Amino acid sequence: MKNLDRISGIFLLMVGTAVFLKSLTYPIGSFRTPGGGLFPLIASILLIGLSTLLTLQAFLSKGGKAAAPTPPFFPEKGAPRRILLGFAGLVGYRYLLPVVGFAPSTGIFILFLIKFLGGYGWKASLFSSVVTALVAYYLFQVWLKIPMPLPVLRF
Repeated sequence: MKNLDRISGIFLLMVGTAVFLKSLTYPIGSFRTPGGGLFPLIASILLIGLSTLLTLQAFLSKGGKAAAPTPPFFPEKGAPRRILLGFAGLVGYRYLLPVVGFAPSTGIFILFLIKFLGGYGWKASLFSSVVTALVAYYLFQVWLKIPMPLPVLRF
């Protein structure tokens, strides 16, 4: 386990450093008017700091205690199936979006996630998906005025 922490810490430190250097080539701006490099700069600084802590902790920890057994990658029995269903839902959402529009496809996607992956009842799933679709619609299209793709099927 300690060797995996060392390897992943060094790898993430290198990735963070590469992103940090690349973000300096973009305009940083300020917090009021952020440029394209501000978010990658902040994210890379956080990644460098956390990976440095992980690497130092892995190298400086004492190996005196017996190592705890490594937990399985998928601790739950149906986890791989749920991950594949979640990915299939995302792909379905991507292809349904231009056909029926933003709000209906968002509602269907949230219904799928809550009902089939979350295991909630139909009443709670339908209510949550309708509320989420309406809030997302008003947030992005009405309040922020972000243009969404026009659907092929107009109702």
